[in-house]
Amino acid sequence: MVFETGIMKVQLIAHRGIPQQYPENSIKGLEAALQAGACFVETDVQLTSDGVPVLCHDQDLMRMTGSSVEIAAIDYHTVKNMEAGYPERFGGQYRHFRVASLTEFCNTLRQWPDRIAFIEIKRASLSIFGHDPVLEVILQTISPIITQCVLISFDHKVIENFRERTGRPIGWVLPEWSAVSLERLEVLAPEYAFCNRKRLPAESISPPRGIWKWVIYTVNDPAEVHDFTNRGFSMVETDTIDTMLSAPGLADYRCG
Repeated sequence: MVFETGIMKVQLIAHRGIPQQYPENSIKGLEAALQAGACFVETDVQLTSDGVPVLCHDQDLMRMTGSSVEIAAIDYHTVKNMEAGYPERFGGQYRHFRVASLTEFCNTLRQWPDRIAFIEIKRASLSIFGHDPVLEVILQTISPIITQCVLISFDHKVIENFRERTGRPIGWVLPEWSAVSLERLEVLAPEYAFCNRKRLPAESISPPRGIWKWVIYTVNDPAEVHDFTNRGFSMVETDTIDTMLSAPGLADYRCG
């Protein structure tokens, strides 16, 4: 999905599905984003104690299940039997939801062969299990649809390793907006550079150009999409992909 915004084109990414409507990183939420016409979706991966990659942003399961247990401390069977309906936001509406495995997500994504997923490897799992074991299990899991996947992380080493092993595009999530980070970006030269809007300087700036596409997150107002794009951010992550793709000027750029 690409649309014109004056001097540039912009692409929209569904951030963890449609978390305003469904529990974030749920299969239903990610499917809803794809059905709404998202060409790109983003999700997060953590490992259970027995090394199963699951879709979860936080190190613990409090927001997803109401339990403060750390996901790396329990096995996949236990995780799979926990209600994961994001009770703080949705109450009991989605109590039948369960934490999705990366395998489940891959099986879903292969039904949409023209779509791309940004898969973020969380630093907590890398710290607990080690870079090589985490990367190995993720590679094994995504191998059937690897051409639809872009691995991203705050940890530049794991995505460098992924690129060396596969030759596939990578995305680096900047930990901060600083000279050190921008120098690291130049050296790493990923295909995508992700930046949290909260980390930008207070003054309006245009990001330095490179071979990468800049991705800003999270933007939920269609008017702000144009503002960020005109500053040089060519991709935008949003929690409201369905609303964005219904906004004037954006509706004609759905995939599918």
